[in-house]
Amino acid sequence: MQAKLRTPVTTLAAGALCLVLAACGGGNGGNAEADGGAVAPAAAKAAIADAEAAYAKYTKRQPAAPVPALPSPAPGGKRLAIVTCSIPVCITLSGGAEAAARKLGWTVTTLQSNSTPQGFVSVMDQVAADPPDALAYIGAVPDSSIRPQLAKLQAAGTKITEIAPLTAALTPNGPVQAVVFGQKDATLTGTLMGQTVVADANGPAKSVFVWDPSFAGSWGPIKDAYRKALTGAGGSAGVLEVSNANIGKTVPGQIVSYLQAHPDTEYVALAVVDYTAGLDAALRAAGLTGKVKILTRAADTASLKAVQAGTQWASIGLELGAAGYRAVDQLIRLMTGVPLGDRADAPGWQQIYVKGNVTQTSDMPEPPDYAQTYYAAWRVG
Repeated sequence: MQAKLRTPVTTLAAGALCLVLAACGGGNGGNAEADGGAVAPAAAKAAIADAEAAYAKYTKRQPAAPVPALPSPAPGGKRLAIVTCSIPVCITLSGGAEAAARKLGWTVTTLQSNSTPQGFVSVMDQVAADPPDALAYIGAVPDSSIRPQLAKLQAAGTKITEIAPLTAALTPNGPVQAVVFGQKDATLTGTLMGQTVVADANGPAKSVFVWDPSFAGSWGPIKDAYRKALTGAGGSAGVLEVSNANIGKTVPGQIVSYLQAHPDTEYVALAVVDYTAGLDAALRAAGLTGKVKILTRAADTASLKAVQAGTQWASIGLELGAAGYRAVDQLIRLMTGVPLGDRADAPGWQQIYVKGNVTQTSDMPEPPDYAQTYYAAWRVG
């Protein structure tokens, strides 16, 4: 395999990495779903209490999750292939995996596909032609489209973890044996987003969830968990469908139009932080500044500054560089026969950011001292 191949950014891979990406999609605007029936008072009260407890927990500084120590030092001299894209969040994540692997003395090959399904398949062909010991990849198309490549890698003994799978990726004896940013992680994110709203409202709230349905395979659990948290507390959660291809273009206007048509909406939950591009100006022009609270997912430095300044109400922070370390940890355990257990598909580090707990805005949100946590578990200095 080549030492490193970097070809143009794949917007399809960007879409697959649903944790934070702004990519192309085919959403069609509109309020797509209606809420269910009334909620029993006791059930709503319990849901509100749960939301307040979650808010109290996740607005505190979240530590890095413990990593079980390996029975012996992690092996060196392995070959790792990473299939990624070149937008900032992909670089941060793949950079984390690269740093972790090189700490172990592994040889790392980082590959990028172009912006077509054929380009992604071509990159996977390249990986399968010279199977590495381990592979971490961001799926740009459903795994059914690369089944021959995955089967060849599995037959060669390559251990595989998938990042932000488009659908449920784990099957018994399947080629993909672990996932990062899987559906459990997405469900936690959506739940925290909904509970943040419920806790702030201290009861039922009227909101809208903005997303691109083209990514239903990965974003669907976020939307569903968000709506469950809102409706469980007796509130409402409308859905506004947009296209990620129109971020910074028509998306701000679509959100404004929705709010004008639904003037009782109190909260706007954005499936990805990139939807804020141009939104502040659009709200200001429509006279809506301060009339709704904006909640985003996948906090970055810009959103932290906005939260601190009060132009954005809250954001959910996700691990990025640490997610690369998580992927390498999974691969180490697969290669050494250490059972993964829940670590095969576990929610990653997350934190709720509001004005009162933003202490720095210069770095991307990450678990504290995560690298040292992994190094200690791997028994490396």
